[in-house]
Amino acid sequence: MILPRRQLLKSLVAASLFPTIGRIDRMHPLPQPRRLRGLSGEPDWLAVRDLFPLAPDWTHLSSFLFVSHPKPVADAIDHFRKKLDSDAMWIEIQAFSDTEGHPFTVAKQALANYVGGAGSEICLTANTTTALAMAYHGLRIRPDQEILTTEHDHYSHHESIRYAAARSGCGVRYIALFDAPARADAAEIADRIARAITPKTRAVGVTWVQSSTGIKLPLERIAEVVARANRGRVAADRCLLIVDGVHGFANQDVDVAHTGVDFFASGAHKWLFAPRGTGFLWGKADAWPELRPTIPSFDWETINTTFGVWADRKDLPPTQAGFVSPGGFVAYEHVFAIPAAVELHGTIGRDKIAARIAELNAAFREGAAKIPGLTLHTPRDPALSGGISCFELRGMPPGQVVARLAEKRIRTTTSPYKVSYARVSAGIMNKPEEVELVLREIRALAA
Repeated sequence: MILPRRQLLKSLVAASLFPTIGRIDRMHPLPQPRRLRGLSGEPDWLAVRDLFPLAPDWTHLSSFLFVSHPKPVADAIDHFRKKLDSDAMWIEIQAFSDTEGHPFTVAKQALANYVGGAGSEICLTANTTTALAMAYHGLRIRPDQEILTTEHDHYSHHESIRYAAARSGCGVRYIALFDAPARADAAEIADRIARAITPKTRAVGVTWVQSSTGIKLPLERIAEVVARANRGRVAADRCLLIVDGVHGFANQDVDVAHTGVDFFASGAHKWLFAPRGTGFLWGKADAWPELRPTIPSFDWETINTTFGVWADRKDLPPTQAGFVSPGGFVAYEHVFAIPAAVELHGTIGRDKIAARIAELNAAFREGAAKIPGLTLHTPRDPALSGGISCFELRGMPPGQVVARLAEKRIRTTTSPYKVSYARVSAGIMNKPEEVELVLREIRALAA
């Protein structure tokens, strides 16, 4: 089904007129869950826990790694799965008409609302890794320029940079932001980046909350440093700040679009509890032209442009977010269910979620710091820590710590880095008693 270009454009413009996630309600009214807030307005955290189908005989302190779909999200996935299974052509009908509520547009706008940006600034991807690859492989960079990153970033971030550099011929530099993670300092972090940026630096790549150390970087300070470096530069020399934000997104009460970063990559299937296999790359409107598309896009809001220039053998206009979103058919029932996760966060309260995660993880760090033989590598300063705590026990490898805790039916993880630590992470499905339980068992291991 190929519509005339004018008709297609008309339908896509209509899609942009429905910017709220409530637009989808007439298509899929979600069942009302057990009340998630008490009469005082405070969240009922036991009711929140009941939304997750996690095994009740385990203590789950690694849920940041991969999502357990809460009930409203699972219901939304099931709704869209049934639609697609009952009529496969529904996917094309909803893409090119105004009869189905434009769920693709609604999904992008839901994510945009959460980051504090616009739906047109969202490039949908399957995960953080893909989002980072789209950013670095699309980056317009010359062989005489370089990408600056840190020693602390994840495999996915480092390899995206390395592969992109191998193709473009640009340089890559790695710097340490601190000497000892537990003693990291926000001003020093920003200063080290400032001193490392040179006129050749085309991009700075950092991670908001490092899964290697648990450190939360001061994004606003770093963005100010990059902005100062850009004074007097032309567009082709502009230094772009690219952030792997997956372990800060949806557990910090922060409008990422207002921090000053240029690009922000994140999976939605971790702290947001959106469907598995969903993620995004957000970028400033004026930063998107600095990227080239890497994979042909199926973004239904920009398909009129991308399809039209292909048909007429013309060049694409300046890049938009939709041009960069990787094409091909995907698990649409998962993409379209993203708003259910955002709506759940809104029902509980983004500020309440951030406060709960900060409280539980601070309690773990406070208790862990008092255990003899335990080295806590994550700062206790809430300004420099998020929802992950990294530690090691004297004389016990991290994998053994995790295995011994698993014997007590407590799920924890190790950090997948050259230097690995044991990790504990409490989310909104956890209780203070579970934090005390894991501390008690770690004390026993350390004895």
